[in-house]
Amino acid sequence: MNHYSQTLNRLVGYFESELKAVPEEVFRHKQGPAKWSKQEIVGHLCDSAANNHLRFVQIKLSAHPVSLEGYDQDRWVDLHGYQEQYNQADIITLWVMLNRQIVHVLESLTADDYGKTCILPGGGEATLDWLVNDYLEHMRHHFRQILGPESVERAEAGT
Repeated sequence: MNHYSQTLNRLVGYFESELKAVPEEVFRHKQGPAKWSKQEIVGHLCDSAANNHLRFVQIKLSAHPVSLEGYDQDRWVDLHGYQEQYNQADIITLWVMLNRQIVHVLESLTADDYGKTCILPGGGEATLDWLVNDYLEHMRHHFRQILGPESVERAEAGT
């Protein structure tokens, strides 16, 4: 395993057990109509995983810089009905499985792959290395929201 795949594998294992320990009423609670519940945030992380998996594969398989598409995260969460159509266990399982698929892709990447470039939705250019790191940082950001600011530090320490 490379550094990124090890990190993602560790985070997924840690956060899977932490998410399962959140009481369902807390997991599904919405602070307001325009705010996502913890469950919807995990759904958003599923959308992020699906989009980034596709990006990582496209960049890996392309000999030229890939132009990445953006996505409307609020509309994706609404369309998938993460609050209404999923229970806590299923949304967690979906998130875990999507990320295990990404771990497998990350394990296949070479140093040359990480140096490949892509065109970001805003028009800037980035390497696959930057994109994978950004994916992990995005995940950490949302787990600070879901489980508290110290959760990521515990996950990184392996405790």
